[in-house]
Amino acid sequence: MTIDITCFNVYPTNHMAAYTFPLEIRSQPGRILTTLVVLALLLVAGYIYFGRMIFLLWLLSAGVVIGFFQVLKQLFDRGPVIIINDEGIDDKRLRMGTIRWSDIQRVRMHGVGGAYFISLELVNSEKYLSRQPAYIRISNQIWRVYNVAPVNIKVAFMNVMPEELFELIMSEVESSRCGS
Repeated sequence: MTIDITCFNVYPTNHMAAYTFPLEIRSQPGRILTTLVVLALLLVAGYIYFGRMIFLLWLLSAGVVIGFFQVLKQLFDRGPVIIINDEGIDDKRLRMGTIRWSDIQRVRMHGVGGAYFISLELVNSEKYLSRQPAYIRISNQIWRVYNVAPVNIKVAFMNVMPEELFELIMSEVESSRCGS
């Protein structure tokens, strides 16, 4: 889904009135842990079925291990992952600070294998990307294959629906463009 920013009310924002700024969006590590347990069971079932570790099972193993460490990190850091305020949006995972509404040129939402991404095409993306650690910039390049912008918000295992977050971002960017 791609929407170019114009000064028209693209989305009805009746249910958005329930949000007050700053809005804090948190991850749900319990849901991530449940998914990791299911993947681990699939890994065991695959090993039993094939009788050995094939390449796909090694990849799945690496994903489960990395995911487990991510869950541990999130369990100890219970703060918000995304903070939205009048100034802009700050996804702590991106480590680039607050992205100002006025710097967002285009917003798109992508679904890739059940994961949702909100791509933010920025007027001055290099300014923001230069703030990120190299490993985050490199890992974000993997998603370019799926036409996901280098600055993107991964909306998985959050306490907000991807569509709601997309609408809110669109509404704020539109308001910023129109000066209202």
